[in-house]
Amino acid sequence: MPEPSLCFEATPALLEFRRLAGDANRHLNTLLVGLETLRGTSPVRPNNLIVPWSKPSIAQEWSDARLFALRGAMIAVVDGLDQYLRMLSQVEGLIESGLDGVLNARRLPPDNKKPSMSQRLAAVDQIYPSVMGKENIAAAGLLAMWRNRFVHRNDKTGLSLAEKRRLVSGAAYFKSEMAGVDIRALIQRFENQEPPTLSDLGCLIASTHRAATALDGHLLFLQAGKSYALALVKFLIKQEADPSACLEEVFQHGGKRSAGKIHAWLLDNGANHNPVNRKAHAPSVTRRDLAAVLGVGRNKASEVLGIPRPNGQ
Repeated sequence: MPEPSLCFEATPALLEFRRLAGDANRHLNTLLVGLETLRGTSPVRPNNLIVPWSKPSIAQEWSDARLFALRGAMIAVVDGLDQYLRMLSQVEGLIESGLDGVLNARRLPPDNKKPSMSQRLAAVDQIYPSVMGKENIAAAGLLAMWRNRFVHRNDKTGLSLAEKRRLVSGAAYFKSEMAGVDIRALIQRFENQEPPTLSDLGCLIASTHRAATALDGHLLFLQAGKSYALALVKFLIKQEADPSACLEEVFQHGGKRSAGKIHAWLLDNGANHNPVNRKAHAPSVTRRDLAAVLGVGRNKASEVLGIPRPNGQ
């Protein structure tokens, strides 16, 4: 019988991105189904709708409402990807520290401009080549460009020749993996300043999800289980409104009680304790080693995690 252990299969960053992207997809589908249903039925108005409203009477109004829903989904997914990259930089040792500026979209020399999503993903790809897939990187960049056109009306950023070639060279991939999507037609709609179709958007979101999932798995593969567990606990505590107070609460009793709290917390943030159904090559730490490091009192936890106790206790 193997010793009980935890393996880490996803980062909190990926879990949050999945939640945001999943919500965007689900809500988009609900809105589109609602619009189609409304076409042939009498409207039911919310009780708190206090402004005048009438059912769309022309085709353009229906199209505009549909486009509004598509825009909302694009904004949510791209903002989720932005948050994913930022969160990766906040877990110590998870990703190359030299990427900190680009992951957080800071203004960089020599032009002092914020990097685009395409540039941020390209920088990550330089350090971790062939992990995310060139087609997925290009598709995620295109999704961000399309989103920016909706948010910033004057944004005219287009695909570079290299980005366009990467997408076109992946035509067979997109057709087989993304429900028959014609990537050339998708690119043409973007270049013609047209909104994406529902299948266009589904393709770009799925590609973005694949890129993030592949990167996440690779970064975790490079981790040592015990050191990652420490870094993750430190990250989670620092995410709290009052990290010092959180440290006091978690490590108040020390021993098995503190270790048990940490164990449950890690399970909610990408860890798995199932001894059979787990990802191969995921970093792991035994329950015994976890308890030895984090089954401690407040003073030791403050020392190990580098988080001060309240009022300098």
